[in-house]
Amino acid sequence: MEAKYYSFTTFTIKWWWMWPLFQWHGMMVTIQSKKTHGLLSAKVWNKKLRTYYTLTCWESKEHMLAFRNRKAHLKAMKIHKKLGEAKSVSWLSAFEPYPAECLSRLKTKHRNRVAA
Repeated sequence: MEAKYYSFTTFTIKWWWMWPLFQWHGMMVTIQSKKTHGLLSAKVWNKKLRTYYTLTCWESKEHMLAFRNRKAHLKAMKIHKKLGEAKSVSWLSAFEPYPAECLSRLKTKHRNRVAA
């Protein structure tokens, strides 16, 4: 089975009144993703009131970077620190990961990082 590039992100909104702006940017990013070459699948979910998760599967890292660094997603990244806290991790895998694996990879990557 061919390896694919997975990207997992968690975003926690700081204050409830930022939710509409977060939703607006999320909608614009979703529209962008539907027009993006190389995106194989995208899942979005939340478990806590203000914490959202995304898991995307890409044909390659280059496809993911082309999406991340353009248009609506780039605009969202530029204001994300005003809205809340984002963490992400990416890796190659031949198998789609379970949410628990995604969270474990994220915790491992960000374990020793100090908030700026």
